[in-house]
Amino acid sequence: MIRSCFLVLWYFIITIGSIQGQDETKNPVSLALKPHYGLILNHSSKVEHLTHTNPFGVELEYSWLMLKDKNWRQCNCYSKTGISFLYVNYDNPEIVGSSYNLIVFAEPFLIRRDKFLLSTRMGVGASFLDHVYDEQENPDNTFFSTPLSFIIHLDLNTYYRLTDQYSLIVFAKYNHISNGGIKKPNYGMNFPMFGIGLNYYPAKQIVFPDRKKKEYSPELFYNLYSFGMIKKIEKDDTYPEKNTFNFGFYGVVGRTVSLLNAFSAGAEYYYDAGAKEELSRINSDDDFQKVSALIGHHLLFGKFDFSQYWGTYLYAQDKPANFYQRYSLTYAFYDQILAGVTLKAHGDVADSFQILLGISL
Repeated sequence: MIRSCFLVLWYFIITIGSIQGQDETKNPVSLALKPHYGLILNHSSKVEHLTHTNPFGVELEYSWLMLKDKNWRQCNCYSKTGISFLYVNYDNPEIVGSSYNLIVFAEPFLIRRDKFLLSTRMGVGASFLDHVYDEQENPDNTFFSTPLSFIIHLDLNTYYRLTDQYSLIVFAKYNHISNGGIKKPNYGMNFPMFGIGLNYYPAKQIVFPDRKKKEYSPELFYNLYSFGMIKKIEKDDTYPEKNTFNFGFYGVVGRTVSLLNAFSAGAEYYYDAGAKEELSRINSDDDFQKVSALIGHHLLFGKFDFSQYWGTYLYAQDKPANFYQRYSLTYAFYDQILAGVTLKAHGDVADSFQILLGISL
């Protein structure tokens, strides 16, 4: 739980801390109210019985438009960053209940017109769940097993300006909640949501200064990352509960193909201490270490890198599947020091959520 709080605090410092600067341009405040309605995806037979409802909720948002020159150079675009509170009722009060989500986000604008904005948003935060798995009292909730879990989401937003202070928001949001592999069952929930909301600018008219974008030139990059997490192995009739530390490394070589896009290839080593403990309990001689190849795409916004990797196991005696995905969000300090978070998943089932540190060589 301490690591969960550290993760949220770290991301908050990165996004909100970038507001400071000497530019006379102000970063105006933005407020939003966004009702949500959606559906739950059936990604496993273990959760199929819980996917026939329609979650609904509301999101309250406090954010800043990042208009200063320093912020423009960080993102190579105008963006919005802030914090939101999202309440979701999963329309299943006896088993799944509701979640209360505190999220920090970064939202670069892709298209800007006089009355129209198109943006994408990447958010991460803590999810507080009021109904979780319990072997005796709630055995049917295979989505969640810890009251404090993680939420990540990716949004597509359109803004239509009604007046100088009010804009209509139409949005689509893809959400994922899981405990990051800390405790089983950990099938997690994937639930897209949609809605129409209202955005309010207390500063009245918003003016985007004219700034010149960085010109594109192809660049090679060499990144090396390390990651780690705590995984809890449940007690059984013979062994007590045990916390294990899983860690690994991956390195990639990549090339930019535009201002926003890059592709890479690399390799990963994973020391799966949780699997080591589980294998020892059944007296298995299978190796718990894993080596894999990676192919990735990078969505670049200045110092932010949202990367998606396809991983193929080259060596893994104990593996749940042949392939996996890894989603990473990093921020570059001084252009060389990288920090962020990463999610590994097998199909739609989350495997682990980890803190990421790296270096760009």
